[in-house]
Amino acid sequence: MSDMNRSSLHVSAEVEKLNQVSDFVKDFFAGKGFDAKFCNQLDIVVEEIYVNIASYAYPDGGQKDAYVDCEVDNDQAILIFRDHGIPYNPLMKEDPVTDDPYGMTIGGYGIFMVKKIMDEVIYEYDESTKENILTMRKNK
Repeated sequence: MSDMNRSSLHVSAEVEKLNQVSDFVKDFFAGKGFDAKFCNQLDIVVEEIYVNIASYAYPDGGQKDAYVDCEVDNDQAILIFRDHGIPYNPLMKEDPVTDDPYGMTIGGYGIFMVKKIMDEVIYEYDESTKENILTMRKNK
């Protein structure tokens, strides 16, 4: 894959950087021919994942890094979030919706939306780099 189909951003994981991250992702995919509706759906995903990293990945403070990688493979958008925060697999959280409307839980709706918007969501923790890696794919 050529570098023209890939771009990366490294920011300090702070909620105040959300607009920078959001603009980076939207500009990249819009520039690759993905329409506004598609980019707006990705924006929901970006906000949910990035704000969670900024809010929860680094409970002890210190160097708070977040990395966002955007790639295009044919007609597929690939969005990868990486951080060196505490290991956390958001996919382990149960979906909040149940058959019983009174049994719905509070919280968990963000990752639920991410899983519904994206075609594939994969989490891994890289022991060698001490990185959380969340890879998401969405077909055009």
